Amino acid sequence: MNTDSKSPTSRVSVVIPVLNAAAYLPALLNTLFAQKPAPPRNVVLVDSLSTDDTRTIGRSYNNVRIVPIARFSHGAARNLGAREAEGDIIVLLTQDALPRDTSWLEALLRPFSDPQVGAVYSRQIPHPDAPPTEHFFLDYHFPPHTSMRRVKTGEKHLGLEDVFFSNVSAAVRRPLLLRYPFDETLIMSEDQQFARDLIEAGYAVVYAPDSVVVHSHRYSLKTAFRRYFDSVYSLTVIFPQHGMVTSAAMGWRYLKQEFNYILKRHPRYFPYYCLYTLAKISGTVAGHFATRLPRPLLKKLSLHSYHWADNP
Repeated sequence: MNTDSKSPTSRVSVVIPVLNAAAYLPALLNTLFAQKPAPPRNVVLVDSLSTDDTRTIGRSYNNVRIVPIARFSHGAARNLGAREAEGDIIVLLTQDALPRDTSWLEALLRPFSDPQVGAVYSRQIPHPDAPPTEHFFLDYHFPPHTSMRRVKTGEKHLGLEDVFFSNVSAAVRRPLLLRYPFDETLIMSEDQQFARDLIEAGYAVVYAPDSVVVHSHRYSLKTAFRRYFDSVYSLTVIFPQHGMVTSAAMGWRYLKQEFNYILKRHPRYFPYYCLYTLAKISGTVAGHFATRLPRPLLKKLSLHSYHWADNP
């Protein structure tokens, strides 16, 4: 697969951490190499020792490299992919995020015409059968028409609302990613840490709503608890100045709007929504107290139990 050397996309490497991704890769890789006006230069699959046909599928495509990683973390996999990549721009994707159309990449790269822009992230929309909570979550955090530019203003400490960023689908200048790498010790939220560091260094992070990927989840109550536990714990590490009060204020603003949305548009879902919200709140509270809990319990509460074995 040849790329046009005059096109901005010829400077692009796509990095995708993968684990048993055979169900996703054909559609994902076909869409990547169908991008207009030209596809990316190459794709790096950072493989966590998959046991399905992930590597076989990857090898069947030109311009796809497979790089193994034995000790996975979200930050380590992306840093490794960036070091192994060839392009000046690193596009980060997850294996379950599918570009909606062939203009996704061009729209994602457009803000880089401004040299101050260090990173750009896409809009995410849910699968049609996603639960109502996912529809609301994605519309809340990834609005359809409002472009956003996040920069450092004043000397105040940056918080989560100042640095929101998602590497589910994003693009970063490779020299900046090598200079300000993802924190490999974080259990989650390494994208928020990266955006904080980039903005603190004087670069802009831009939301590009015209670059769209389809990406959503259907969490069980147990998984919702564990995911919020991990997420909130990681955010307390990144933003130690933000305690329970800040978390409660942010959560309350969100829940008020989500409550009205579910009650008005999906009333039959409301009883399960109450249980789902209780699971999220419980995970959030537990995440704030993670440092006080015994390690055997942390392994059971966490979605990423390996983290607690690898990090003392």
